[in-house]
Amino acid sequence: MKLASGAIHGQVKTRVPEQMQNAFWIALFLLLISSLALPFLLVHEPPLLDYANHLARGFVLNNLHNPAYQFAEYYRADWKPYPYILWDMLLVALQQLLPVEVAGKLLLILTTALAPVAVAWFLWQANRSEIKLSLLGCVLAFNLLFLWGFVPYQLGVGFCFLMAGTWLWYRRRPSVARAALFVVVSFATYFAHLLGFASAAFILVLYEASSFNWREWLRLACFLAPPSLMFLWARPGLSEQSSVVMRPFLEKLRTLRDVPTMGYDERLDRIFIAGLVICFLIAVVRNRELRVNWRWLAVTIGFVGVFLLLPYGWGASSDLDVRLVPPLCFLTLAVFRVGRRANWIAALAVALLAMRVFNITTGFQAEAKKCAAMNHGIEHIARNAMVFPLVDTCNDDDPLDDYYIHYWAYSVIRRGAISPYLFDVPGQTPMRITYQPYTPVGYWDHCYDEQPDWQLVAGDYDYVWSYGDVRYKQGIERVAEEVFEEGPLILYRIRKQ
Repeated sequence: MKLASGAIHGQVKTRVPEQMQNAFWIALFLLLISSLALPFLLVHEPPLLDYANHLARGFVLNNLHNPAYQFAEYYRADWKPYPYILWDMLLVALQQLLPVEVAGKLLLILTTALAPVAVAWFLWQANRSEIKLSLLGCVLAFNLLFLWGFVPYQLGVGFCFLMAGTWLWYRRRPSVARAALFVVVSFATYFAHLLGFASAAFILVLYEASSFNWREWLRLACFLAPPSLMFLWARPGLSEQSSVVMRPFLEKLRTLRDVPTMGYDERLDRIFIAGLVICFLIAVVRNRELRVNWRWLAVTIGFVGVFLLLPYGWGASSDLDVRLVPPLCFLTLAVFRVGRRANWIAALAVALLAMRVFNITTGFQAEAKKCAAMNHGIEHIARNAMVFPLVDTCNDDDPLDDYYIHYWAYSVIRRGAISPYLFDVPGQTPMRITYQPYTPVGYWDHCYDEQPDWQLVAGDYDYVWSYGDVRYKQGIERVAEEVFEEGPLILYRIRKQ
């Protein structure tokens, strides 16, 4: 009895330090996730390319029948089970408690934090990896697509790994409750973003294909069928055209480097890439404790194949192939078990995240200084006015600087302005534009080859928001007068006859 008692006491003493060590790593993981909020907290308007347009659409949907605005005359809601609508649903819900710009910033923070949390959940189910490797999920949270303002997509990436992890959790011990949770997460992933759902489906199909178990294939197919059928019904972005455009192969390969690592400082970007390479070398070079999960390696290779075959554009959708790069980066974390070297990788991950957060934060702050002129311009727009944005990016080589393209959309929020250039994609966005003013060719390319017909502009709009191009100044001044100019922004008010 004394021997047995001593053995039990030894096991308890072993478990206590292990629990304390796990608690330390979990606390560090949560601290690193919290640091991801810093870039958003230190600026008033996050300089993300498409974000202002998404934010304005959510504001319109929430105030569609507010008598203080005239939105109901020009827009209508289209709440159908489309992919991509979860972001709008969450934004409208948060506006019941918070002003829209605060709600949007909170949603950005939650979206950013979701990805590493979901990756940690996935890794625990996929490879029983320690929390230490999940720290790399924090490091990769800021990707180029998110900085372009593809915020529903970033939400979809987080749900992608929630979905993949939940399937593995269900598969390990099937039950009705776990099956129901997987169904809920699958539909949430579909509503977050179609490419998030497709990425999770690719991952799980490849995983089950590697086992050659037809029962698991059939069971997974039954779960994936309902959202897939909803896609065939919605056909997002394919209602008018279904042309396919491929990206050059070498350019595809460059996106594997640029999408996860590009920021606002090229020097820091290069150091960041070097740090990720060092993490890989620490993991694999002469590591006797290295274990390869061959099944997840096969899945990762298959996912690379899907990425290489996926087109750049299909119908109204673009950048389809590069949207698989962030999931691919997270997926590779499931391939290796690195043993005690995870401690070194975790330490390096902390340093890399600090540098990455510094890169993004200082970049946000530098770009935010340019927002003052546009904010002053918005103040000169009359309430409920019609705004024609003329934004030119022909001479701008850095897409991260193009956040100003949709900045005029803040006038929708702050002045109740009306514009036909809010995102309205049938089968994707839950808002339809119900009027048809003059819209010249060139806006969506943000580079005008032909001068708009200013007489038609004058007939349909109250203001011209001209940013970055003075080629058409004389044409505009025939129908409008300048009311504000600062930097590259000139705001004109149409002279009414």
